[in-house]
Amino acid sequence: MYISHVVLLSLAVTSVLCTLESALTFTVPARKEQCFYESVKEGHEIEVDFQVVDGGDLDIDFAAYDTKSKRVAKNVKESYGSHSIPVKEDGVFKFCFSNKMSTVTSKTVFMDVYVDDGNYDNLSGQELAEAAEDAAPKIIKTLDKQVDSIKSNLFKAQVQFQLMKAQRNKDMKIQSSNIERVDKWSMVQCVFMVLMGCVQVYLLKQLFKEDKTAKRGAHAGI
Repeated sequence: MYISHVVLLSLAVTSVLCTLESALTFTVPARKEQCFYESVKEGHEIEVDFQVVDGGDLDIDFAAYDTKSKRVAKNVKESYGSHSIPVKEDGVFKFCFSNKMSTVTSKTVFMDVYVDDGNYDNLSGQELAEAAEDAAPKIIKTLDKQVDSIKSNLFKAQVQFQLMKAQRNKDMKIQSSNIERVDKWSMVQCVFMVLMGCVQVYLLKQLFKEDKTAKRGAHAGI
């Protein structure tokens, strides 16, 4: 039991030492572009995940640029994206989200950025144990943050599900209204056609009556 706790604690310390995480939710207005910057060092690896959670067709343009302003990742009109980018030299990476394709609707985006520095490869078992003992409060705090992050993501998923459900109910209501309107107009047209038929039959009968009356008058004059 003690060994398993030490291993678990060591793994947690490894994640704390080797990974820097930043997550945020932001809004990109229509016809605008929003960029974020992350300072990294050579040998690190950046993992970027994003998800459009609200707005329009839930799509956005994404681009990542390395320390030399060279584009290393790209998404066009995507609602979700995930990229793993190695860092070849010290500098600042740039991540841009463009909503220029939308003229009216703003987009709400959730983004996670992980920076893996790979330092755990240089740590011995004793160093990991010492780090685990010293970093226990930090680990607990980090785990609390991760639990809060999971809770937040679950809440966003629930909100997204409710939005989809509301949109479905709206579409069904519109469909039902259209069907009802079509039925009413069809009934009105049927009634109108029956009335027109009756009027035409009546007019034809009147024409035949006038012809018969005219013939009788002609015979009486003779």
